[in-house]
Amino acid sequence: MKKLILMAAALAVVACGTSSTKDNDPWGKVDPDKTPKQSSVYDCTLHSNSMNRDMTYSVYLPADYDKTKTYPIFFLLHGYEDGNQNATHNRCWLDKGNAAKIADDYIKANGVSMVIVMPNGLDKFYMNDGYEKYFEEELIPHAISEYHGNGKCAIGGLSMGGFGTLFHALKYPAKFTYAYAMSPAAKVDWGVMKVDPKDFIGLQEDKSVFPPFTIEVGQQDYTVNNNDSKTLYRTMTQNGIECEWIEREGTHDWPFWKACLPKALRKVGASFK
Repeated sequence: MKKLILMAAALAVVACGTSSTKDNDPWGKVDPDKTPKQSSVYDCTLHSNSMNRDMTYSVYLPADYDKTKTYPIFFLLHGYEDGNQNATHNRCWLDKGNAAKIADDYIKANGVSMVIVMPNGLDKFYMNDGYEKYFEEELIPHAISEYHGNGKCAIGGLSMGGFGTLFHALKYPAKFTYAYAMSPAAKVDWGVMKVDPKDFIGLQEDKSVFPPFTIEVGQQDYTVNNNDSKTLYRTMTQNGIECEWIEREGTHDWPFWKACLPKALRKVGASFK
């Protein structure tokens, strides 16, 4: 009976949303001082005044996370396929993209320890119906305060999240040390709403304020228009903005984006140093 109770307690801890809670001894007899620390993932809620609703997000905390230290923060954005007002698709990078394991491997290989915040983008392209204000004025300050941010932030994402990456890093360039757009929708043209991130380049007289960018696309990706991305890349480089262009074999799918993420972490980590 005692073992059954302890097993139920262990299962309850996992159900609370913390990942990487590995233990060599399921009955809790391991000396914590001799047990390697593991990274953790939490699903969280933040009330947004600008959107007048509660917003979900997931956060990855590295194995060495310590409230007495400070950390850089990487905002990792999901795509439109996962955008649903009633779903917690802040978890898609974790559940489909293996983000926690990829981050663990990167940090263990002498990478920069960082907090990764994965917001729920709904279907807003990270800008509509109050979302832009939520992201910039509520989520970013909250993450820095709640997870002991050191003031250095980077942004990256796929598809719709690639658009969100370009939108926020070009419109608010001083806030980010790096921007990594994977298979991005490089502009939005819905008739009544036309948004082209390259238009934000002219808002900054001093182009040195922009962070470095990477735009990575698949040669067999027909979901988004790679020509739009190439046009944006050329406009950025012509304006003196550092931008890396990667075009390789691949389509608009998770195998492609999972291969992007280790590169993104290396670029982002280098920008945090």
